[in-house]
Formats: sequence, C-alpha cells, structure tokens
Amino acid sequence: MASIDNNQALTLVKARLNRTSGDTSLDDMLTARIEAAIGELESTGIVLTDTTADLMLVVDYTVWQYQSRDKGTGMPDWLRLRRRERWLNR
Repeated sequence: MASIDNNQALTLVKARLNRTSGDTSLDDMLTARIEAAIGELESTGIVLTDTTADLMLVVDYTVWQYQSRDKGTGMPDWLRLRRRERWLNR
C-alpha cells in the first residue's frame, strides 16, 4: 500500500472541491475515491511515496475523477502527462 496519508489527502481534496473541513457529509465517499485513485495509480506500476508531489498527484487524480464522473470525458492532458512523467520516473 502507498504511504500516502489518506487524511491529508482528504483535507486537500475537500479544499480543491471548495468544501469546508467541517463538512463531513461526503467523507466516506471521498475517502473511497482516494483509495481507488491510489489503487489505480499503483496498478499502472507507479510506486507512490510519502512526498508532496505524489500526494498532489493522488489529490488531482481523485478530484478529476469526482468532477468528471458523469461527463464521460477523457483525462485532461495536464493530468495524463503528469501521470506518465511520474510513471517514467519510478
């Protein structure tokens, strides 16, 4: 399992979604999405570490998944390229 702090990731995901830290109504769902994002990134061969860059990759990936869940659009180029660069630097 990755050494990403799920609580820290949750706080950052909520901030990116403009949700207050006291609003816990979506915490279970967002935490599950964070764990799923970590699993998806790791399944591509990325070994996540306890770095700010990896934490932000997980946060950005989670927020993108959450915000595009009903849109059917592809991953934005900036995120796709970041994921690819991280994979290349494993």
